[in-house]
Amino acid sequence: MISFTDYALAVYPFLELEWFHRTYYRVLEAFAEGRVRRLMISMPPQHGKSVGATTLLPAYLLGLDPDLRIAIASYSASLASKFNRRVQRILCSAEYGELFPDTTIKRGSKPPEYIRTADEVEIVGHEGSLLSVGREGSLTGNRVDCFLLDDLYKDAMEANSPLVRENCWEWYTSVVRTRMHNDSRELLVFTRWHEEDLIGMLRQREPVVELRMWEDLERVSADGWLALNFEAL
Repeated sequence: MISFTDYALAVYPFLELEWFHRTYYRVLEAFAEGRVRRLMISMPPQHGKSVGATTLLPAYLLGLDPDLRIAIASYSASLASKFNRRVQRILCSAEYGELFPDTTIKRGSKPPEYIRTADEVEIVGHEGSLLSVGREGSLTGNRVDCFLLDDLYKDAMEANSPLVRENCWEWYTSVVRTRMHNDSRELLVFTRWHEEDLIGMLRQREPVVELRMWEDLERVSADGWLALNFEAL
C-alpha cells in the first residue's frame, strides 16, 4: 500500500511539506488504515489542514476502499461542495488512476446510472460515495462510514457565539451521530477559537488520548478519541 505522503506528492506534485505536514499525514494515514477510528486535530489557519483532511484524504480513503461511504461537512454547504469538487478532480486524474485503478467516477454522461454532482459522487461498480453538506444540513437516508468535519465554525466571531455553538452541538448529536454505525470513523479538524467548541464539548464528555509519541496510537480505546494539536508559533 502506498503511504499517504507518497500518494499526496504523486497527485499534488507541487506540495511543499514542512515537518508538521509529514506528522499530520502520518496520522491521517493511521486513520485511513482504521488504526484510529476517532481523530481530532487542531491547527492554525493557513497551514494546509483542509488540503490534507478534506481534499487528499477522501480520495485516498476511496482508493483503499471503493465501497466506503464518506461525508464531508463544513460551516457552509458551498465550502463543503468546493472540497467535494477538489476530490473529484483528484479521482479523475491520471496519477490517481495509476495508483487506484479500481476507483473511478462518472465522466460526462457515462455510466448514466451513477450520480455525479457538486455535492455527491458515486464510485462506479462499488457502493462507495462522497457526500458534502453544510453545518446544520440534512443527511436523511444516508448511512455514513466515515465523517470528515472540517472547520464547522467560519471564524472567531461564530465560535464565540453561544447560539452558533449550541446549534452546532445539536446538529452533531442529532444528525451526524445518528447517520453513523458502530464501525464508522470520524475526523474533526479545526482551527480552535473557543474552549467550548465541538472539540471542547467532546473532550468534556468522552475519553481522549493526546498524541505526544507514536506509541500513543495504540493506546486509544474503541470509543475514545486521539487528539493532535499543532500550536501556532
